[in-house]
Amino acid sequence: MDKTDKIRKFRQTALMICIVAGAIFLLQSSLPRFLPITFFSIALLLVIWNSIGTFFYGKAAKILQDKTNASYGKAMPYFEKAIKWGVNENCQIVAGTLMLQHGDMEKGREILEHLASGTNPKTKDASKVSLSMYWWMKGDLDSAIEISKKAMENGCRDKNLYVNLCTYLLEKGDYKEYRKYIKECNDNSLATPAILDLEAAYYMIQKDWKKAGTYLTSLFDKTTPAYKDPYLHKAMISLHYGDWENAVKALSEIRNMCAESNTSIFTHDEIDTLISLIKDENTRWGMLEVIDNNPETLIKGEMPTVKKGLKKPETPTLPSFSEESFDPTSTSISKDDEDNEDDGEMDTSLNDEDEEWLKKHSN
Repeated sequence: MDKTDKIRKFRQTALMICIVAGAIFLLQSSLPRFLPITFFSIALLLVIWNSIGTFFYGKAAKILQDKTNASYGKAMPYFEKAIKWGVNENCQIVAGTLMLQHGDMEKGREILEHLASGTNPKTKDASKVSLSMYWWMKGDLDSAIEISKKAMENGCRDKNLYVNLCTYLLEKGDYKEYRKYIKECNDNSLATPAILDLEAAYYMIQKDWKKAGTYLTSLFDKTTPAYKDPYLHKAMISLHYGDWENAVKALSEIRNMCAESNTSIFTHDEIDTLISLIKDENTRWGMLEVIDNNPETLIKGEMPTVKKGLKKPETPTLPSFSEESFDPTSTSISKDDEDNEDDGEMDTSLNDEDEEWLKKHSN
């Protein structure tokens, strides 16, 4: 990585020298005409050389417009070439993040660690937001939380940073810290659909299924998620209320709506296994038992141990979540939430803002 940066900086410096030298020689009528022509020709070659990385980056961004497993596979080699030939640090962060999520995790980590140790404060902290995901995927929650908090201490206030940090805290079971950063996120008007999904997961863990359903209803009213967690959580709520048909429907949508990712809560094959467990009358209500007693099992992406042969239990009446007078984007924490604080998955996919980022940096 250091060698690549040195070459890129050398090209940029050489380009400026050639342009300045060519201009000076052009103004000196006593000098041979071939001198400015030579320097301007070299400058043109350097411009083309400097554009190669941007070309590969733009090609990768164009391929990713499909958002399919195949498109991610095709785009990753172009991102690697873009890094090799040299692109600006913002583009490197996007490329490294996408490699982390959909390509070679170690290459993505290498790119992001290099940027995180750099001198540019903006890209240094922004790279930490993505780098924290590497350690989360490796199961090192403490390192993921530490890196995220360091970025915050440096003044970084990014939507994805809040999503990532709250995901880690929720998985760790540190609900007091989780609620602290959820409130801070809302107070700074940085809430996203991913935050609504995290709140739904939190309230399922707290066994407040009604409030969890309201958050998810708000999420699906706002957007069609391109990552798996909301569909899983929607299925869990449906099954809690004995609505196994809609539980299957929610999980079945995943294969059409969500590409595979290194950060996925479950693989497509594992989702198919969950669907089979719900469809099978011999295991369906065993799934409900797991969801009611230990919802965090599925929320954390762990395959459940399901009892067979359980009879259909009494289930609550399915409420109309959308009719509740509750504002999912409220910045206040209710007294019940404050009382429960001591008792006590991540949006990594490309959203509309990510696509806009790619478009801006592929020119």
